[in-house]
Amino acid sequence: MATVDESPDRAPVTPDLAVRIAQWAVLLLTVAYFSFPAARVLSHESPLSAAGALAALALLAALQFRHTWHGLRAEPKVAWSHTLLWQALLSYLPAYLAGDAWLGVPSFLAASALVMLRSPRGYLVFAAVVVAEVPFAALFYRGIGDIAYACLTTAVTGLVVYGFIRMAALVLEVHRLRASLAQRAVDTERLRFARDLHDVLGHTLAAIVLKGELAGAMMHTRSDDAERELAEIVGLARAAHREVREVVSGYRTATLSAELTGVTTVLTAAGIDCVVDAAPLDALPAEVSGPLAYALRESATNVLRHSRASRCDITLRTADGGVDLTVVNDGVPSGAEGPPGSGLNGLRERVAGGRGLLRAGPLPDGRFELAIHMPLRSGSRLVEAQ
Repeated sequence: MATVDESPDRAPVTPDLAVRIAQWAVLLLTVAYFSFPAARVLSHESPLSAAGALAALALLAALQFRHTWHGLRAEPKVAWSHTLLWQALLSYLPAYLAGDAWLGVPSFLAASALVMLRSPRGYLVFAAVVVAEVPFAALFYRGIGDIAYACLTTAVTGLVVYGFIRMAALVLEVHRLRASLAQRAVDTERLRFARDLHDVLGHTLAAIVLKGELAGAMMHTRSDDAERELAEIVGLARAAHREVREVVSGYRTATLSAELTGVTTVLTAAGIDCVVDAAPLDALPAEVSGPLAYALRESATNVLRHSRASRCDITLRTADGGVDLTVVNDGVPSGAEGPPGSGLNGLRERVAGGRGLLRAGPLPDGRFELAIHMPLRSGSRLVEAQ
């Protein structure tokens, strides 16, 4: 059993903490990027122009944080956003006050377009912002190299900001996926428990009811037989209690030979002629014997509960590289067509888990047949008992 390292000098990092760290890292990165144009505005412009440029930069930062948070929360992209239009205006117009210090600001608009807009619109807006940097940079520079550098800086900065936002969003998506997988594991375990509980208690409770009825009928005429039946009821109840505890623990395994003996005993006690034609097989693999054992139990439960059978034929043979189990009874009531019960559905899941085949339904002569074929894996071998 795996153990968890609970060393006091190593605090566990929860998924929630990892998400928060990624989000704060992106927000701090955004602040760091905005500090560069702010520093240039303060160092190169007059106080009045600097105040106006810094006010515009503050509004632009607020819009950028809004778009960044949209991406960090992994919210769905939109066709268009009015806040993106405001950011576009603030990305170019304040250049009248800030001069060339404003050249790198449109890179945030490029990143916001990729974060907010659905493709291909987001990519088109991103490309338009990069191309628009050519005339924008030409207002302040004359050299082609300087203009090309401004365009390249806008594209790279926009991609870097978008990449960090996307990375943090992926951390959140992984956290959500882990929570979803954990819930799915819980749901799967609930289904397994319900299926096993039905398989275990269905047959045992049917046998207890049958023997209780027999004991009641013999109480006044055959007291010795009644006492024997009551003793068997107590034994069945104890076995059911033990099996339920094993199901809860997840360690219960069905034995084919034990189920075959138990089914034969219960059906015979119910007055049903049980004919068994089983090959003397031993050492069946667990993936084969388990579903077959549960199939026997489910078949006997259905015969006792839902039929008026007088004869039940059980056949167990090897065929086509696997094992075939057939259970046929003659007690199908009229009008028995309907959806399969939970026991049959659970049995289908078990058989499918071993890559087997299951067929259940009425035969032309009016009898009901349950047939299962469980293949043997390569390397597995059946040993005939001598």
